[in-house]
Amino acid sequence: MFKKISHILFALIILITSVGVTVSKHYCGSTLKSVSVIVAPEPCCEIPDGCCHDESITIKMENDFSVTSFFVDFTQLALELPAMVELIQDEYSGFEPITRFIHKPPPLTTQTVLSYLQSYLL
Repeated sequence: MFKKISHILFALIILITSVGVTVSKHYCGSTLKSVSVIVAPEPCCEIPDGCCHDESITIKMENDFSVTSFFVDFTQLALELPAMVELIQDEYSGFEPITRFIHKPPPLTTQTVLSYLQSYLL
C-alpha cells in the first residue's frame, strides 16, 4: 500500500514540475502580504503609489528526460585496454582450464521430478 502511494506521489511531483507551477508573491513595502499558486495574488492596497509590488516565480523542470545524442570517448579505452589484457593474462596464466573442474549433477529421480510438478496446499 505504501509503495503504491509513494509511486503516485512521485508521479504527481514529476507531472507538476514538468508542466510548471507559478508561485506569485505580493509585497506591501518590504513585507510579504500574500502568496498564491497559479493565480495572481490579491492586492492589499488600492493606491498605485508604488509601495506594493508583485513577484512571480515559475517552478519548472528544464530537462526533458530524453537522450538526443550519445557520445562515447574510446581514447581512454584504447589506453586502458592493453593494461587490462595483461592483468587478465597474468591472473589466469597459472590455472588449468576451468572446464575440467565442472561436474554434472546426478540425474534426478522420478520422485524428485514428480514433487516439482505437484502443488501443495497449506
